[in-house]
Amino acid sequence: MAGRDETSHKNLPEGRGNSEEVEAAMDTAKNDTVKEESASNKPRRTLFVRSLPASATTEKLAEHFSQSYVIKHALVVNDSETKKSKGYGFVTFADVDDAKAALEEFNGSVFDDKKIKVDYAQPRHRTIDENAGKSVPSSAALEAKKQREQERATTQPPKLIVRNLPWSIKEPDDLAVHFRSYGKIKHVNLPKKGNKLAGFGFVVLRGKKNAEKALEAVNGKEVDGRTLAVDWAVDKAVWENTQQDSQEQGNAEEEESSDAEMADDAEAESNVEDDDDLPDDEDMDDIDQSDEDEDEEEEEEEEEEEKEDERTAATVFIRNLPFTCTDETLYEHFTQFGPLRYARIVVDPETERPRGTGFVCFWKAEDAAACVRDAPKQQDTIAPEKEKAKKGSIAIKHSVLQNENADPTGRYTLDGRVLQVSRAVSKSRATQLAEEGVSRRLVRDTDKRRLYLLSEGTIPSDSPLHKKLSPSEIKMREDSFKQRQNFIKKNPTLHLSLTRLSVRNIPRHVTSKDLKQLARQAVVGFAQDVSAGLRQPLSKDELQRASEEMKEAEQLRKKKGLGVVRQAKIVFEGRDGSKVEEKNSGAGRSRGYGFVEYFTHRHALMALRWLNCHAVEAPATGSEDAKDKKKRLIV
Repeated sequence: MAGRDETSHKNLPEGRGNSEEVEAAMDTAKNDTVKEESASNKPRRTLFVRSLPASATTEKLAEHFSQSYVIKHALVVNDSETKKSKGYGFVTFADVDDAKAALEEFNGSVFDDKKIKVDYAQPRHRTIDENAGKSVPSSAALEAKKQREQERATTQPPKLIVRNLPWSIKEPDDLAVHFRSYGKIKHVNLPKKGNKLAGFGFVVLRGKKNAEKALEAVNGKEVDGRTLAVDWAVDKAVWENTQQDSQEQGNAEEEESSDAEMADDAEAESNVEDDDDLPDDEDMDDIDQSDEDEDEEEEEEEEEEEKEDERTAATVFIRNLPFTCTDETLYEHFTQFGPLRYARIVVDPETERPRGTGFVCFWKAEDAAACVRDAPKQQDTIAPEKEKAKKGSIAIKHSVLQNENADPTGRYTLDGRVLQVSRAVSKSRATQLAEEGVSRRLVRDTDKRRLYLLSEGTIPSDSPLHKKLSPSEIKMREDSFKQRQNFIKKNPTLHLSLTRLSVRNIPRHVTSKDLKQLARQAVVGFAQDVSAGLRQPLSKDELQRASEEMKEAEQLRKKKGLGVVRQAKIVFEGRDGSKVEEKNSGAGRSRGYGFVEYFTHRHALMALRWLNCHAVEAPATGSEDAKDKKKRLIV
């Protein structure tokens, strides 16, 4: 017994053993440092496992190691709040040789798709309390622990507090979804008052830069009718000092309770070494080492993010690529701007066909910046307020026609298409933009009045087509747009149709039959222009509008063997100026406008963009007025 006490006195369970054994252990600890060193170097049967995934459990860990060796027990240390793995655990073997062999075999092995690190668990460095008969940490261990806690306090992960949460956010994942695009989330907490949510929460992100981006972007964001208020969370001690200095109590109880919870969590972490489930020969040194490893992994990930940011700065995003374009042709075309890392076209995973977009990564960010700077400028959508303030005219939507003068040098033209070049964004930013796009489309799709169609049919003021219009035609188009706006504003029951077009400025000789023939020609003409690269095709979002309803309508049309045009009608008036039917018009004449209805929104949108500003010639009979010989349609 004496020999065992000398070599393993530090592993005595607290409160066990007689006083003589304790005194012997104390004497050994004080007088025999050589034996202490030999004890610390004694082969051990317990291994410390780091870098475990969050999905790790004690059962899985035991199963992983027991496949090759006999184990006594295993333990995965879980977070007291989330009940998920903290990323480390212990495995104790029945034999020392098995522990050594397992260390060599399993160190660097894959556990649940993550590579783990295995090492010997370090023995505890404890002295004996003579009065209490219990093992206590040595002064050196306490000093080291205090230093680690101070260092850890200065390197705490950034923590945000989110107030004014809507009641629709009931689970941590509901809140996390608004922060994921800015970086990896380590923890989300939704405090409760009794059985009800307190109306605020905490989000802990990896990396201060990510937290700063999230704070700036999410603060003030409206979610389900509530404006989120995001700020930096403070430690409990700081908060309590602030409360003592302040006389205003306000709603501080909510923050106090939540900060107390976080303080309890921190205290629970510091007391892991007292867990009865831990093996007797384990020390907090292992856990601290695990935390250091996590910090190293975080630093490595931050370095990877910095490298990714550098590559993003050297990458450009290209739109309007020909669908015949390949990686090789894209690479070859952009080598004129500088040395390239790679060139990739984007392929739709469902259809396995090119989407008409791609990425080009340069070796130098300067080359990418020059490529974007010299690229033809896009014709952006102009907001009504800005347009009025700038030119005193109506809002103009971007053109769907190719601007032949956009690329006079030809450097940005590939197979007849003028490429649109812009800076690429990071994956997190791309995810954020995608989520915002989904949100906008959701608002659009729930808009039963379909006001997003109001700007369809406008001609951009800087397009070649606009220059061909006479001042009277420009004024007529502006007046027509303002009239539609006024109708929509004054009557909330009015809505825009997905399949019906209003056609104005029609020559008076055109009949309903002529208009229907022109409507059929428009669909074919649009498709031909797209094939020739003269127009942009309909976007994926445009094709998905009321997709189920349009799909049924198209199937019904094909089943009945009907054309794409449901009906076309010219409005006629009699001698007294009142509306009359075309067949009963007699001496009446066309009012110069009419309507075309298609079976599907896709065909209606194609026809609108082809018919709009389309010139209609009058027959050379000499019976028409000179001003009626050639008119450009307003659709």
